Amino acid sequence: MAKFQERFNAKMKEWYESEYSSIKLFTTEYQRMLAYLWACSEARKSEENILEIKEFGSANRKAIGDSNYDQLLRNRDYCCGCGETYRLENLGICVECDNLFCYRCNRKRCGCNGEVVG
Repeated sequence: MAKFQERFNAKMKEWYESEYSSIKLFTTEYQRMLAYLWACSEARKSEENILEIKEFGSANRKAIGDSNYDQLLRNRDYCCGCGETYRLENLGICVECDNLFCYRCNRKRCGCNGEVVG
């Protein structure tokens, strides 16, 4: 199991055990965004507990807030493959090492074997 998936599952378990306390969600907006994107990715469709995963992912997204989420996606960053700059909304993000990939360099797995979402 990947490290991000382990962290996600641990936080999700804490969140459910705390009866949905917002303090048990991921702490930074970036981590919350990754949790949301990871929970909604195609790879999750085969998970047995998909409803719980999506609920926890959505709670993290909701904690960011609509305007903050939109602002986060408007930030510009570099593709680690070609060096071009794009808005974050147009980059794939590795959940393990935070490498960013544009549409030309995009892949399902990063060189670190982490899943690329977004």
